[in-house]
Amino acid sequence: MSNSGETEPLLVTSRISAPRQPRASYAVCLSIFVVGCIGLTVAITWSYRESRPEPNPGPESTTSSPDTITLNVFSLMVWGSPGSFGTEDKELRMEAIGNYIGSHTEYDVFLLNDLWMRGDHEKIRSLIPEGYHMSGVGQLALRSCDGLAAPEFCSGLAIISKYPFKDIEFLSFTDHGDFFWDYEYFLRRGAGRVRIEPSPGHTVDVIVTALASIDYNYWYRESQANNVVGMVTKSDADHVIVAGDFNVDPRDNENTYKTLKSELTDAVEEFYKNDSSKYLDPALSTFGNVKNTYSSKEQHPVAYDYIWYRASNGITVADFQVPILRTKREEISFSDHEAVTAKFQLSK
Repeated sequence: MSNSGETEPLLVTSRISAPRQPRASYAVCLSIFVVGCIGLTVAITWSYRESRPEPNPGPESTTSSPDTITLNVFSLMVWGSPGSFGTEDKELRMEAIGNYIGSHTEYDVFLLNDLWMRGDHEKIRSLIPEGYHMSGVGQLALRSCDGLAAPEFCSGLAIISKYPFKDIEFLSFTDHGDFFWDYEYFLRRGAGRVRIEPSPGHTVDVIVTALASIDYNYWYRESQANNVVGMVTKSDADHVIVAGDFNVDPRDNENTYKTLKSELTDAVEEFYKNDSSKYLDPALSTFGNVKNTYSSKEQHPVAYDYIWYRASNGITVADFQVPILRTKREEISFSDHEAVTAKFQLSK
């Protein structure tokens, strides 16, 4: 206290400590505010992630790994008329053809034509791979088919498949040849169709056929080609494949090839990107091929045997070949025609 009698101010220390208290409170509040902001941010982020719908994997999986199927197709004109018609080494060749089919399970479908006789049909049936399916004579021919003594009223067609037949149909051509001109009239050529399902819900119509032989029968071939095209356009399968002996070369002056090409794509042309110097190479000829033991030196090599398909976005030709097939011991050709094979990639 002073001598002047004035009272000294109380709580002097409070003026020194007062500033410290607000500073401590301010730091605490700031810390709480920062923690709260962090917590709110975390909560908002978690809530957003939880509220988002799960991504749909459907389109991604379809694009990155489409449902693709490989289908290997083998087609051969077996030259199966009786020996009295000038056919050579038939029994020996039928045995070799059957053994080849039985040991080549890399092929999913075998399409045979000119298999006129029932005995030869049964011979090949006895040799097909275990689990494969083969059409019966009566399934791809008219009821009037003989096939015992002669080919009268038969089609000569057969299909062998790794996959069961979902449906089977035979179409007899509307025109068969001139009664007074040659034996074509007594045959009942046509088109045989089976439907297979290589994977669930994925349908393929496979058609085998053979058109009238001999050059002068071009009118009948043109009519028969129209019948084949009609079967193709009627099909509601995902894919259609047609194979056989068409007895016409792309360079021939008739409309048969053009008619087929109006609705179908030639697998060999597609595989070689429409380069005629490659797909018309004599090495790929199927009749008169110099490597065929039944070809004569006078024959001009031509392409008579084809594998066609109905073009769509879901089918591509991965391979095409004309294999030179001969018996193991005798080294004779399987037929006077060469086989044709194609590997297809199919997707829906």
